[in-house]
Amino acid sequence: MEAIMNKLIIIVLLFSIQPLFAQEETTAGEPVLIEANPAKAQQDLQLAYKKEYAFLTSQVNNITQRLVAYRTNSALEKKQIESQITALENQLLNAEATATQLEDDIFTIQRNSESAADNQGLIESTIIQAKATMSEFGLVDFEEDQSDLNKIKTLVNLANQTIKQQASITQQKGQFFLTDGTSVQGEILKIGHIASYGNSPQGSGVLAPAGENQFKVWQDSDPQAATAIFTGKNKGLLPIFLYESSIKAIEEKQQKTIVSVIESGGLIAWIIAALGVFALLLIVLRVFFLNRASASTEHMLAAVVTKLEQKDVDGAIKLAHKKPSSSARVLLSALRNIDRDRDHIEDIVSESILHESGQLNRFGSLIIVIATVSPLLGLLGTVTGMISTFDIITEFGTGDPKLLSSGISIALVTTEVGLAVAIPALLFGNILSGWAERIKDDMEKAALRAINVYKKVFA
Repeated sequence: MEAIMNKLIIIVLLFSIQPLFAQEETTAGEPVLIEANPAKAQQDLQLAYKKEYAFLTSQVNNITQRLVAYRTNSALEKKQIESQITALENQLLNAEATATQLEDDIFTIQRNSESAADNQGLIESTIIQAKATMSEFGLVDFEEDQSDLNKIKTLVNLANQTIKQQASITQQKGQFFLTDGTSVQGEILKIGHIASYGNSPQGSGVLAPAGENQFKVWQDSDPQAATAIFTGKNKGLLPIFLYESSIKAIEEKQQKTIVSVIESGGLIAWIIAALGVFALLLIVLRVFFLNRASASTEHMLAAVVTKLEQKDVDGAIKLAHKKPSSSARVLLSALRNIDRDRDHIEDIVSESILHESGQLNRFGSLIIVIATVSPLLGLLGTVTGMISTFDIITEFGTGDPKLLSSGISIALVTTEVGLAVAIPALLFGNILSGWAERIKDDMEKAALRAINVYKKVFA
């Protein structure tokens, strides 16, 4: 405010000084300077200053009043706006609370709706399952407009009637199947709906469901005990086969044999089994050859040594010549050259042992090869079976385990058969190889023994 007043005073002074330099024109048109009066100018200046001061003072008062009024109005408006903001905030909080409550109500409604749908689905599935179960005992038909409660009541009534009917023992004529699949007519004794017995001139026994309300004689049943039940002469324990329903057939457990196990493994299992039989044949032949090669080595050596001690070399040669074993042939080669120097004799003995090694090692490598190849073939069968299983899963899914059994059988049985062939083949192969090495050592010892005795006697 003070700055504005200073500016106004400067403007007034400028307007007050201007008349001092006013010009007057003469008649001839030339300007004449008017003489200035300082005292009058001072008075005029003071008067103008007073007027301007009064005007400015009124303006300041007016502005001050307007500023006060503005501040008052601003404060009132601020209070009104704050009250409006507070009211809007309260409305917003109320709206949020209402929205939250509505969301909770919607969630509760959805949950109740889902629960109702689940309960409805449970009721429908229960009715369907109960209808399927009770259809075995009687026809169950419902009207289209019948409510679920009435359907359940109908099923319960039918269940009560069925329980009453099945809580008794009945005997009637009927048809059943023997263990070999033959259909016969005879008497069927039913104990409720959980067990049955069949009796006919062709055969008797405990009955098991064969599907579609048909029955068959169970393979482990006792015909005499079943016949005694019909004649009333049963005095021992009552044989019984309990079942839940006669609609679905009960499969008898198949007895596993070596052939059935191999058959479940497919072509690869048969190949492994053939290799196993071949390996067994080779092992038997190898045992025969090794036993023949080492036959009576100790007795023959003792007889040869006796002949050499008696200085009868020809007799020792004839004695060794009579024996057909590999040990006899090696000893014979040493006796025929026994008069030569020792190094030469030992070379002849080594050459003879190498010549006999071919027969001693016969089939040994082939047995080890079969022992090595068998588990690899089993692994091949495992991979083939797993591929077959995944192909079935891709085409039919995993709903029926019987569809997967063939691939799983190939996968597991081939590995089992491969190991069953490889383990004995490897074991006997190594045992027979060790036996062959011991025979070679015995040959060398027998030849050296004969040489030492000869050198000692004829030294």
